[in-house]
Amino acid sequence: MLNSEEVIRIAREVGFDACGIARADALTDEEYPLREWLDKGWHAELSYMERNVDKRMDPRLLMQGARSVICCVSTYPPPSSTGGVAAYARTREYHKVIKQMLFTMTERLGINGKLCCDTVPISDKHWAARAGLGFIGRHTLLVTPEWGTWVNLGEIVTTEECSEYSESSKHSDFCATCRRCVAACPNHAIAPDGPPMIDVRRCTAYYTTHHQREIPSDIDNAGYTQGCDLCQLACPFNQK
Repeated sequence: MLNSEEVIRIAREVGFDACGIARADALTDEEYPLREWLDKGWHAELSYMERNVDKRMDPRLLMQGARSVICCVSTYPPPSSTGGVAAYARTREYHKVIKQMLFTMTERLGINGKLCCDTVPISDKHWAARAGLGFIGRHTLLVTPEWGTWVNLGEIVTTEECSEYSESSKHSDFCATCRRCVAACPNHAIAPDGPPMIDVRRCTAYYTTHHQREIPSDIDNAGYTQGCDLCQLACPFNQK
């Protein structure tokens, strides 16, 4: 059995800013309304989101015998200006950096684990919320108490039990009345009510990230050529 305090200590020593540990029980539809989002067709041409839905909800299908999901946070600087390249892409390629830190953790802990950072069918931000590292805001991003939304995430799915598990974060009551991210999006991509969802067909980042697509004439990219920070810049939790 892993000592939870040791796991968190080692996570910080290898370079992560925070770490939490969740039991590898399936996410609920309330925690992650993935199926509802897909039914709306709001995933546009992101057909990969239609695959492995059950694995995205249940890490025990991702790794046989999984008992714990170790979730780690790595912060990055907020942007100094709007437009151009989004803040997450202005720093070094985070996938390789986070994967290496996760690998170092498994070596130091002496465990086998599935290393996850965007390229594995698991919802990083929803597991981070389950592990008590923050909550899912209306803009669908993880909001951490210390760093707002300016964070990258990675996980280790492991068959090891932990001595103690983090308390799951709940959706913030603040977002129930706040609509600043909704108002900040020039394309009305963020659902103003109901569970946190984004219609990616209206999202600038959908057209300017990874496999870039032609931007429709009715989409205002607000000067961004890669990603978009507008909803994050409007979030009150990022103002400090």
